[in-house]
Amino acid sequence: MAAARPLRFWSPLPFVASAIAFVIAAHLLLEGDRRDRPSALNLIGSGLICFSIGCVCRTSWGISFAHDPVPAPAALEPRQ
Repeated sequence: MAAARPLRFWSPLPFVASAIAFVIAAHLLLEGDRRDRPSALNLIGSGLICFSIGCVCRTSWGISFAHDPVPAPAALEPRQ
């Protein structure tokens, strides 16, 4: 499963996107006017979706290491 290795780099990115969405939503809720409230709530929903995608990505990355093939003990012995 060598294809699962690059997920180590990509797996934090959904959490970063989620944090950015939450910061912008908080800014709109605290300092924006009433017209910005629906946009802020939409950003909170988007941030939660990004967070759940990040959780799935990290979980699948961890599972990929749990299922790496283990060489058989006979394969480690020299041939006679």
